[in-house]
Amino acid sequence: MSALDLPAALKAAREFKPDIVYERGSSYGLGAMIAVCLKLPLVTMVLDEQVSRLSLWLADTLVATNPRLVPAKHRSKVIQVSWGANSALFHPDKPASRIPVGQGKSSPLLVYVGSFKKWHGLDLLLQALQQPSLNDTCAVLVGDGPLRKEMQVLANQLGITSRIHFAGSVPYYSVPGFIAAADVCIAPFNPHMHRPSGEGFVLDPLKVFEYLAMGKPTVTIRSENIEALFEDHKHLRLYHPGHLLGLVEAVSSLLNDPDKARKMAQAGRQKVLSSHTWQAHADHLYDLFAEAISHKRSGM
Repeated sequence: MSALDLPAALKAAREFKPDIVYERGSSYGLGAMIAVCLKLPLVTMVLDEQVSRLSLWLADTLVATNPRLVPAKHRSKVIQVSWGANSALFHPDKPASRIPVGQGKSSPLLVYVGSFKKWHGLDLLLQALQQPSLNDTCAVLVGDGPLRKEMQVLANQLGITSRIHFAGSVPYYSVPGFIAAADVCIAPFNPHMHRPSGEGFVLDPLKVFEYLAMGKPTVTIRSENIEALFEDHKHLRLYHPGHLLGLVEAVSSLLNDPDKARKMAQAGRQKVLSSHTWQAHADHLYDLFAEAISHKRSGM
């Protein structure tokens, strides 16, 4: 969307008669223009560095998963929010999908769900499967993206093709079935390849919330934002990004001690249910909207 859409968007907004404008970055300032035209309070979600300058200046409140996404001169307006999981869809009672790898064997199964992009660290996951302590472990990679063919070539070069299933893109409602089949779920991010490159990894990891919502033992990277949400060894296992042996050790520790892994995953699930569901996110936004409307009406 852009300024060219303002006439149609403004017409729809006037018919809807909102009390507030909630703008996402993809509107590129259109929400800010509507808020000005209708004299309404504006809350803007900053997802990355592409947010409109108009929105930064005009917003009554800026919300972001990390304040560093917002230029310093506007950070006084930032409220930090957390994303979450759909706890009704991602639930431990979901039946497991049949995975065409390792069937009929006792091989542990790792599951990854997400995009095949450089900053998702799939090359490290494939290299981990070649290590001696994981050489009987299988994996299913759910999703698609620009590096899928490259990862298939790498799996072949590493000699692990028979232990990898590339599931491709699947409907969102089918994702829990793949997670349900996992012994351990993996989110091997590589923040050095993440944009905005100068800020490291600053987004909330949806796949981690979803893994834990299903009560699955989970391994992901040690980073500022993840450590602010979850505790290593209490809710999940963390390793230093890009550290192959760290990833292998974290996965092996969960596979070698299923009881401890199960208790850790249960604690992680309770943490998600208490603080990191989409309902919790919506409740937080509702409170922010109510406050912004109250301030506007009182002339503050």
